This record gives sequence, C-alpha cells and structure tokens, in this order.
Amino acid sequence: MKRLLITMPWGIGDAISVGLSAVDQIRRNDPAGQVEIDVLCNQLQTEILAADPRIHRLIEVDRRLFPSNEAGTLKRSIFLSPEAVKLVHFLRTQGYAAVLPFIFSPAFFYQLRLPIMFLSPGEVRQLIARVRAFEDTPTRRLMRGIINKHFGKSISDGEGDADIPLYLYPEHVMQARQQIVHIKGLASVPPEQSRLLLVAPDTSSVVTRPPVSLLAEGIAGALKRDSSLVAAILPGYTDINAAPDLWQALSPAFPGRAILLPAEPKFPLLELAALIDQCDIFISGDTAVMHLAAAHKVVHGACEEPAPRNTVKIISLFGGTSPSLYGYSQRAIILGRGRKEQAKIIPGIVKDLYSPDGKNLFDHIQPQQLTDAIVNPISYAKRIA
Repeated sequence: MKRLLITMPWGIGDAISVGLSAVDQIRRNDPAGQVEIDVLCNQLQTEILAADPRIHRLIEVDRRLFPSNEAGTLKRSIFLSPEAVKLVHFLRTQGYAAVLPFIFSPAFFYQLRLPIMFLSPGEVRQLIARVRAFEDTPTRRLMRGIINKHFGKSISDGEGDADIPLYLYPEHVMQARQQIVHIKGLASVPPEQSRLLLVAPDTSSVVTRPPVSLLAEGIAGALKRDSSLVAAILPGYTDINAAPDLWQALSPAFPGRAILLPAEPKFPLLELAALIDQCDIFISGDTAVMHLAAAHKVVHGACEEPAPRNTVKIISLFGGTSPSLYGYSQRAIILGRGRKEQAKIIPGIVKDLYSPDGKNLFDHIQPQQLTDAIVNPISYAKRIA
C-alpha cells in the first residue's frame, strides 16, 4: 500500500484549495483506493476535513511549531523545536512515498528525507509571470498538476478546474436548513417569497477586507430593486465592527430585511459551509468562507439525504490579492480584477507581508457593480465574461 503525506499552509482556505484539491486529484489517479492519504494539519483544518472518507489519517499538530504571518516566527523554518524534531521522527517511521510540502520550513522537510511533490523552479517562474499578466492560474489547478506530475501524467482539458469536493455529514445540512428557517422567520418578508443573501464582511487582512461602505451601498441598491431580498450578515472575528457597522448602515432604511447573525456561539466550519449552501446569494472578499462557498458539498454517510443544493450564487470581491490565483472564475462572479497590486508577489500572492498604509484596495470596484451582480447574477456574469 502506497502512502502519501500532504502538508498545508495554516489557513482555512488552504485546507480546501490546496489540501482537498490534492486529495481529490490523488483519488482521480487512484480510483481503487490503493494509496493511503495522510494530512498534516491544525485544529481548524481538522474540523474541515473530518468528514472526508478519502483521507486515511489526519495528523493534527500545533501551528506554533512552524512559521506563520506573525513577526518573529521565521526562525522556526530553520531551527526546529524539540516538538518539531519529535514529529519528524514520527513521520519518518510511517513509510511515506512522497510529501506535498506546503509548510514553509526547509529544515523540517530536509530532515524528513522524502521525495517532494512540487513545482520546478521553471514552473514557479511561469506561475509568477502568469499572475503578473493577470492570467487565470487558480491554486487548485496547480495542486492537481503537481499531483499528476507525481503520477507521471499531465492535466487533461477541464480536469484542472474540476470542482473541489467538501464532505459534510447529514446533520450539517439539517442544521443549516433549520437555521435558514430561523433567519427567514426574523425577516419582514414572508419566508416563501424571500431570497436570502448571506454576506461575510470580515476577512483576516485589510488587504482582502472590502470596505463596509462599498458593501452597504451595493447591497442597499439591491434591496431597493428587489423587494424579496433579505440580507443576513455573518459576524467577524478579526474586525469585530465590520458586521455591526454594515447592519447599522442597512437596517434603518430596510427594517426587517437586514439580519445581523450572532457572534456566539460560533458556527462550526462544516455547518457554516452547509449554511452558505442553503442560501441564494453569498458575498465575501478573498477569505476562508469564500473557499467554503465554492467547494462542491457532498454528504458523507449511509444516507445521502438531506442533500446539499450547490446552487448558491457566489460574488467575490478582490482587492490586493490575485483573483487569477485565488478566485473561482468557473463558480463565482469576481469583482475587482485588474488592480496593479494583484499582479505583484506582495500582496498579490503573499498578502501578510504588505501594509496598505490607509490605501483603499477596493476603490476600483463601484457599488453599482455589486448591486447588478446581486440583482441579476446570471446576466451580469454573461456581461463580464
């Protein structure tokens, strides 16, 4: 039995765009299940991957063992802690044939002494050139290409942009449906007549967080044009004021049609993915919930009911990061393509090393664009295609 190890950057979105893309492509190359897949991940990523039957084992570790976007952590990539050394010794006993190395820690992978699944230096240069030219080169396509390269194959047409399966348990879908009934019950629009728009105003970085004013004006325009629309606002945990500020901007003019969801208790991530799936429209910046929204939901269990919908209309707003790398152009309407910062390594690829110094990285998006995309997403998508 061949065994492969997948390691990932520590973000929630990374667990989907990197981890699950790799898992899915391994299974496409191994439909009989002769390859065991282990995933090295943190606690939040474990929560996302827990229902996936394709994964043999989740090896959960403290993310503090490795470098992060926090200052002073880079030395962890060179000098391994005793805990990291112990982890190396454990992994070396597991008989892995190769590793996908998406933790930035050269010393860690050097000591693993395993074949590496990765892009060549020439392929990295080509990737950077495509990002700088605003060419569509999504992360999931890169991951599938890396996996196929390990299996001695190339990516066929359309295979690189295949949906990323995200496994849920039936109870996640049931809980989400109950939550939708509750939210619609709070609104002034009769539930049977309403369309539910879910918006995530917060992200982990100012580089990817749309201004509240942009969201408020764009959503207000849609609420004026479509009397059936109800806007539910997800809480934020980085900028905790983003959600209440958006609600305060909308609720006076649209009483009963702007619903602020409570910050506590927090939604479990798979339940949040199921909630997004049950909505009609979803809006966010380049953030973890965007990846949760774009993944193709699959129910894991003996009973395949209740089934996910996989029909939510996704609208993604991009500021400083690259939509050609992180966006889902086959699944979502992308607003904000073409900003010069998106074509750079920082912040286009590496957002955490960039400080905008008060610059509005979303001033190339007009509120009317967001309004049009909400009110008639199908015709708007055709117009910008």
